[in-house]
Amino acid sequence: MDVAKKQGLDARRFGPAPWRCVVVFVLATAWPSAWAWAQTDGPSDAETQLPRLSVPSTNADAPAPSTSGSSIGIAPNVLPAEPAPSGAPLQRASEPASTIQLVPPSDPNAPAELEPQPAAPAAPGEATAEPAPLEPIPENHSSAPPVVEAASFNGVTPGVTTMAELENLWGAPIEIRNHQGGVIHRYKVAVFDQIEVTFAAGKVASIVIRLEKAFPAAAVAQQLKLDDVKPVLISNELGDILGQAFPERGVLFAFEQNHEPGKPSMNVTEIVLEPLAADPFLLRAETNLEGNYAANLRDLDEAIKLAPNNARAHWLRARVLAAMDRTDEAFAASSRAMGLEPENARFRVTHAQLLDRIGRHDEAIAQVNAAIEASESRPHVKARAQCVLGDLLSDGPRPDFAAALTAHMAAIKTADPLAIERHPAVRLAAKEVLIDAHLGAAADIAWGQWGEKEKAVARWTERAGAFAEELIANDGGNNEHRFRVATRALAAYAGVKGKLDPTDWASEAIRVGNDLIERTDDPIQKQQFRWELGMALFNTVQIHQLRKENDLALQYGQQTVEYLEAAREGSESSAARDYLLGRLYFRLGAIHALAENNHRAAITWFDKAVPLLGDEPLPNQPASETGRDGETMVSMGVSYWEVGQRDQALALTEKGLTLIKQAVQVGALPRSALAVPYENLAAMQRYLGRPEAAASFQRLADEATAVSAAQNTGIAPRSGATPRPGAAQRPGAGPTTRR
Repeated sequence: MDVAKKQGLDARRFGPAPWRCVVVFVLATAWPSAWAWAQTDGPSDAETQLPRLSVPSTNADAPAPSTSGSSIGIAPNVLPAEPAPSGAPLQRASEPASTIQLVPPSDPNAPAELEPQPAAPAAPGEATAEPAPLEPIPENHSSAPPVVEAASFNGVTPGVTTMAELENLWGAPIEIRNHQGGVIHRYKVAVFDQIEVTFAAGKVASIVIRLEKAFPAAAVAQQLKLDDVKPVLISNELGDILGQAFPERGVLFAFEQNHEPGKPSMNVTEIVLEPLAADPFLLRAETNLEGNYAANLRDLDEAIKLAPNNARAHWLRARVLAAMDRTDEAFAASSRAMGLEPENARFRVTHAQLLDRIGRHDEAIAQVNAAIEASESRPHVKARAQCVLGDLLSDGPRPDFAAALTAHMAAIKTADPLAIERHPAVRLAAKEVLIDAHLGAAADIAWGQWGEKEKAVARWTERAGAFAEELIANDGGNNEHRFRVATRALAAYAGVKGKLDPTDWASEAIRVGNDLIERTDDPIQKQQFRWELGMALFNTVQIHQLRKENDLALQYGQQTVEYLEAAREGSESSAARDYLLGRLYFRLGAIHALAENNHRAAITWFDKAVPLLGDEPLPNQPASETGRDGETMVSMGVSYWEVGQRDQALALTEKGLTLIKQAVQVGALPRSALAVPYENLAAMQRYLGRPEAAASFQRLADEATAVSAAQNTGIAPRSGATPRPGAAQRPGAGPTTRR
């Protein structure tokens, strides 16, 4: 299996690139503070509606439309078909009651400014507090998160102030009317004729300030001291931007309608104050889910504090923690979400991915199959579940590439018609799936048993790239899509035994990856991009080695080391990542040993590899990989023997023999795989003057060789393993090795 697949859960499997949160924002004249959010599961999907908000469900993992051929079934050992072508003052509740007043500019030709004006004399129904002038607020450059505290207006705080307290502060309302079972009080405060207050359980539920003219959102936010809060845009179900929320303050801006399609006016016509709620924090986290992990986690923790049983918050928190490689916490959060909504298909998919990550592969398959059955009425969710099923089948401890290909093709067939869906959340989810499913199919073909598979792999990866470019051109995709395609194309190319030149995809991965590394301010995401680029180049190294282009392999190998070491530096230690870096060091040393017979150069890399490869297999590591690790130890032993480091050579060969035995015992390797380490140990013991030990090992080697001769086979290639060059006989009376 290619090294990139051994990182754990790669980005695609948790819904990679851009999450686009689509929300229906209702500012009705009679009830202007009401929110309604549409599920991205589709305009009519209400099964996970929350009391006031229902956050989107774009599973940001979906690709572009195909037009024909996407439903063709593929039988094992048959060349797969081609991919388808295809203005009022706000203050914190704890601040003094002195009130500032927001008024329209004195110059009607200066709409971009907000200027202080003296308050008009109080009239019946008006607040009588004397406002202080507005002062410009400098931009906040602090990295500290803002204080979470609801805003107040002229001494009134939603969720805190009672109706009696309001009348004591502002006087009697100028109008009272009933609307949809509630009561609205209208006030005039200074120059603002339209201030509407709603109530719930005897307390102020919302304050809506209607402005006579629209003001730029940035200027309003600055004047209201909101510039330290990162806002989140609010859209309707078709993606039109209708407003902006400031979660830490409970403040909402409603924008003036823009008659130019697709472009928000960003001019504020209404300011809404409400009690702090979970929904805006959820929306902001989901909007930025592909990065800013620490900030997202803060938002989700705040949402859970406000709404402990919000299943979606726990689910999103699981996704963020998984992206941060905090697997145990992610699994706990996912389990909590499942406990609250056990039949939610999206939650099942994420839970399946986490089950697979912790080694419970069979349970993961069962969960994702249940998700497919549960999402018949939500085809874009079903498509994602089918795609994840394909990933699990190909990446599992017993890869079934034919079954994986069937699942990926099913995902393409399901997603294909949705790629032209009018609802943007569904359309984007479908396009993301199409990208991932084509890349998954390319990998299934590359690593499976197919004839002339290199031609099919090239076509499928090219088609995935075309889908990504269509998404970038028409639906807001970005370089993360190009990066995903390039890195996963290289993973597929590694499976075709060097028959495809990786140069173009490697160049694309480096170009786009460096751009992403440069642009992100999130340190965790920066490290992840470095790691993913390093793993893509690791595959490039393997491909060039298989093509016997050793100079290029070493050239890319040095770049790979730089990226992986930079990603490892400053991040938490991970046994899996240490292991992969150790595999890279071994491979670079092996190139020197095999291609150049330069064992001294080889051991400079092996010295770095040995401590990282460890003494025991990784948790949940397939037995076939344990066998490969044994061969790795035996191979390194040869080079140490050649340079005279006898003790290290002997120790590594014995350790390798132990690991190979483990693989043989469970049937992951044939018994003939024991011949090389036994022969090497016999040669070593003979050289060291221990004839009895040498004779014992030689007898065992002869028995293993006899089995090999009887079966007319050598070391059987393992399904999914990158092919390695054949046995290398060392000159003289020393050990042999397979690399």
